[in-house]
Amino acid sequence: MTQEPKKKPRIFNYFTEKEEQFSGGLSWCAGCTLELTARFIPKVLGKDIVLVGCPSCSATVLYGQNTGAWHRLSYYSCLMTGVASSATGISRYLRRTGNNAAVVCFTGDGCAADVGFQPLSGAAERNERIIYICYDNEGYMNTGYQRSSTTPFGASTSTTPAGIASKGKPTPAKNIPLLMALHGATYVATATLSNLEDFAKKLLIAKEKKNEGFVYIHVFAPCVMGWRFDSSLSIQVCRMAVRTNYFPLWEAEGGKFRLTHEVDNPRPIQELTKLVRKFAHLKEADLSRLQQIVDERYAFLKALCAIGN
Repeated sequence: MTQEPKKKPRIFNYFTEKEEQFSGGLSWCAGCTLELTARFIPKVLGKDIVLVGCPSCSATVLYGQNTGAWHRLSYYSCLMTGVASSATGISRYLRRTGNNAAVVCFTGDGCAADVGFQPLSGAAERNERIIYICYDNEGYMNTGYQRSSTTPFGASTSTTPAGIASKGKPTPAKNIPLLMALHGATYVATATLSNLEDFAKKLLIAKEKKNEGFVYIHVFAPCVMGWRFDSSLSIQVCRMAVRTNYFPLWEAEGGKFRLTHEVDNPRPIQELTKLVRKFAHLKEADLSRLQQIVDERYAFLKALCAIGN
């Protein structure tokens, strides 16, 4: 009797078969991509992790409420300026005591790109054995939707409002994952929820590579409230960011860049901007400028991928 070949488990089984580490009902907004990201990470990395965070959208759940906790994970809270340095100390202590638990920084772009960038840069330069995951919602979404340095060109925020005197943010977004890769970090990758297979594979690589040095994963995490789109469109916004090359999926290991999902026929940037109202005010010239930024950054990334290959 012939034996049927075993089927490989699908990555989506992580959502249904792995133990849930968060409570069923949480204080995050309906349709929040941060919540799905937070739930997915321990399902792939395992529950033997120490999360390190700071004031942010994630803090409302990771802190717990009153005397109760909303999750089963170990969590260390600090200021934005202390996330990467605190994680460094925890990681060094755990290794000294023979504990191989992964130390995972989990912050928004306000910490990673702005307030906490100096200690993040230092940890990357020292090649500390930590995993830093930034969920990028392109602004300070927990405190009133202010612009951050990862806010894209043209986006309307509470501090760069669209109106008579302003057309939204006048400058392009800071490219944090590229900056981390240029630090010579052990492993750097981008990820988003519309491509869960890709995300899970990168988390598994991160779990392995953190024993060698610094790991950074930049997650595209659109905000329903700050970006002003219907909660049912969360994954569609992620998907269209990839299909327009607004948020390309790539990884860098040992100085070598590689696209992990190449788009054959990229959609025009309007396919993304029409989904979210923070871009609703953009005129044709503004959209052309945003498209130019996207195209130039993607061409630069492709050139990096061609080096050494």
